[in-house]
Amino acid sequence: MKKFYILVLCIGQLFCVQAQPLYPSVYDCYQQDAVLFSLAQPWVQQFEKMKWEVQQQVSALIQTEQVFVMQEKPYYRDLRSAVKIASELNSLDSVYDHFFIQAALAIQANYGTSSGCIADQASVNTHSVLTDYLEEKVFQLTTQYASQEFARQLGFTSARVAIDQATKRWLLRDTALTESDPQLEQPLQDDYYWCILNADWELELTSPELALLQAVENRMEKGKPKKLKEILLLIFDHWREIEDILNWLNTNVFEDCHAVARASFKETIPLDRSSSPDLRRKISYQVLQRGVLFDGRATKTHVKGIARVYKKKWIGWGRDLMQQVGISYCTLQWNPCHNQQWPSEGLPYIQAPNHRYAKSILQQVHPYALSIRNSAAEFLTFDIHYNGAYLKSIYLFGNRPCYGN
Repeated sequence: MKKFYILVLCIGQLFCVQAQPLYPSVYDCYQQDAVLFSLAQPWVQQFEKMKWEVQQQVSALIQTEQVFVMQEKPYYRDLRSAVKIASELNSLDSVYDHFFIQAALAIQANYGTSSGCIADQASVNTHSVLTDYLEEKVFQLTTQYASQEFARQLGFTSARVAIDQATKRWLLRDTALTESDPQLEQPLQDDYYWCILNADWELELTSPELALLQAVENRMEKGKPKKLKEILLLIFDHWREIEDILNWLNTNVFEDCHAVARASFKETIPLDRSSSPDLRRKISYQVLQRGVLFDGRATKTHVKGIARVYKKKWIGWGRDLMQQVGISYCTLQWNPCHNQQWPSEGLPYIQAPNHRYAKSILQQVHPYALSIRNSAAEFLTFDIHYNGAYLKSIYLFGNRPCYGN
């Protein structure tokens, strides 16, 4: 009798699994719609051609820069080459994503009036469901395609690949997105260099720059041994341009006069119905200010903000390629090295928002220490924007809005 009950239970569980749809029912309608097929097919052909071109460019980049992998660790010629590769891969990733955005908008615009397929949700969700169908079934998008292709051709697991897999699991598992975004829990929260590092945040340089070697040697002489990995992570956390990196290594490593005011804050916030009337969306963000530390010195000030927008899908959550998110900040602080207010005119510094689809990153390094003497008068405020509109202020220091919101 016990075996019978176990058998019934297993059959019931199997039935539940089979009853769970693999995709929304409207997908069947889309798949059989000749109008949608005719609209999408030219874009798909261009998309496949673009993917092939990206593959060729990644192959050429690997050969030109003489990249190879040994024991799951990528080897680059020098720091300049590593930075160049990261820059080109990020550029190709953007080309891939922007092509899909262009294609999806064009298909939606031409298909909207002739569509006979109705989504299960409210009619205002039709565009979002169609976007999901195009992304999952028609174009079958790969997150950060060029970066993934780079790791695939070389045969190693990059930090980009490992974190993307962790993020996908989080988006499927966490039905309310109450857990922390895995992308904000990494040694490098800006994903710019994830593509060239392995899953252990390592890489090797076969002919590193003299300035980099001297930085490592200086640490050894001071009795503060620091691995190349740690120094590279420090560099990658602050700069994207090789000229800025080498300038810092050559001239400013040992400059010191005052500590920088430090603070960091992160959370995931839901968008209300007025901002996102068609479906549930959330923005995951982190903002911070800290010093550029090396040998305990922190004269330079690093200001950073990262934001990503996610949407509720038929199963789990996913990144929302079709919506824009932006970050801006304003500040009035004290420059202790020169014993004056910054900006020196006494008016707040205002950085305009950088609106981007799906993800926005703001990153600035100021060549002086910034600190807070009086939180009633001095402040650092970040603003989060959604589709070009102000959404929320984060008062990292003080309590002063940027635009009187």
